[in-house]
Amino acid sequence: MFINNWYAACIADRLGDKPLQVRMLGCDFVIFRDSEGTIRCLSDLCCHRGASLSAGDCRGGTLICPQHGWEFNGEGRCTLIPAGTKTPTQPPKRARLPAYPVEVKYGLVFVFLGDLGDDERPAIPDIIPEYDTGDWHHGVIARQKDINYLRMTENYNDPCHVHYIHEFAKWLPKGVTIEDHELTDTYVKAFHASWDAQGRWNSETGLLMEYTVIGCMSRNTNQQPNYPPQIVLACVTPIDDFNTQIHMILMQPKAGEESAEQHRMLMEMTEHQVMDEDYAVLRTTRPRLAASPAEELLVESDVTLAQCRKITQDYAAKMGIIDSRALDEIRATHIGVIPCPGHRGDPKGWVHKTVPLQQGTGRRGDLKAAV
Repeated sequence: MFINNWYAACIADRLGDKPLQVRMLGCDFVIFRDSEGTIRCLSDLCCHRGASLSAGDCRGGTLICPQHGWEFNGEGRCTLIPAGTKTPTQPPKRARLPAYPVEVKYGLVFVFLGDLGDDERPAIPDIIPEYDTGDWHHGVIARQKDINYLRMTENYNDPCHVHYIHEFAKWLPKGVTIEDHELTDTYVKAFHASWDAQGRWNSETGLLMEYTVIGCMSRNTNQQPNYPPQIVLACVTPIDDFNTQIHMILMQPKAGEESAEQHRMLMEMTEHQVMDEDYAVLRTTRPRLAASPAEELLVESDVTLAQCRKITQDYAAKMGIIDSRALDEIRATHIGVIPCPGHRGDPKGWVHKTVPLQQGTGRRGDLKAAV
């Protein structure tokens, strides 16, 4: 798991008046709306005694701790300590929580978990520009699976598994070939053409796969004969090393009276069949974390998933990989938080220390040194 990236946290229109707890990168966050309706994200644990703020209330856009009533605004600042101090409206400077940038895109709440400032932070890629055109039906499915996030990403960028794993795709060709390919430091794109019943390659139909490390988003554009085109966007967010939050957006064109029903059936089949078919195989795959290439025998059709893995691991090493083992060892007695942009300007003015990072990756976390 790594910091300094955008992660899909929840579905925007399902965020109500109550604060929502979301676990990402092995840490807990609270998501809520401020007095103007703007979505905010803070570390979930109160800097007073460590209570979960998401278990409290949100009034007028202010989070209220359920344990002692401390109040926090959307920037993470404590604005009121109602008891136990002579200056309730003047909390100490360190009475604050890490606050993380938030953007809503494709109907999802994306949170930037890291300490990069505005001028350094990457933009969320516009990987499905069709979303806001009004020409497509779209819906979203949210599921959690006890699978590593990179294993899930590889699955969404594996063109050959579809025929063998998914019942709906048994009629599709077994073979694919890469007709077009593009690769950057954070983006992979490949068109996998299929062959027809006579064994001839058909470059007009097949599966276009795209992956961007920024946001951990995989887009599949599927065009098959006599079937409406489909766009599937899978956003994977590590809950921890072994569990993943998946937000899957499914799109089909608005074409004819039956298109809405076709899209509804696609949503139902994906949620209650397709995702479970993937899970049935992935849950038995070993090792549970992404394997070393030396321990796999990859072939030509694996190039896309292999490149997804490599650019993700390269980006992670540059931005900072969380030392999960070290964090687990100290979790019983210490609170570790993901660094936020505020840590850059004031790295020491916080009650909770930042999570430890693996040696040689990103900027070292300070929690290990504090133990």
